Amino acid sequence: MKKLWVIIFNFFLLTVPAGLAWAAAEKAEALEKKISLGNLSGINYFFAKWYNENMWVYAIIVTVLMGAMGGIIAFVTDIFLKMVGLDVSKMEHHE
Repeated sequence: MKKLWVIIFNFFLLTVPAGLAWAAAEKAEALEKKISLGNLSGINYFFAKWYNENMWVYAIIVTVLMGAMGGIIAFVTDIFLKMVGLDVSKMEHHE
């Protein structure tokens, strides 16, 4: 039985590069698409322009904003939980 699992696992490892090459070809087509800025305004225009000009900058800015929003949500949640009476800053581990 163990030999069968090894054969299946090796087959999987041999097919991974072909799957990655196929996915990369599809991604290359998607990266060439640009967003039309004609009917956008405000924050949508702001992000779409970044996306069209430089996807790396767009990805970095969106990642930083997601982290900041997560931190803000955690901070506000912590304040509400403290108002209710729960102390979430201390974690006790009983081993």
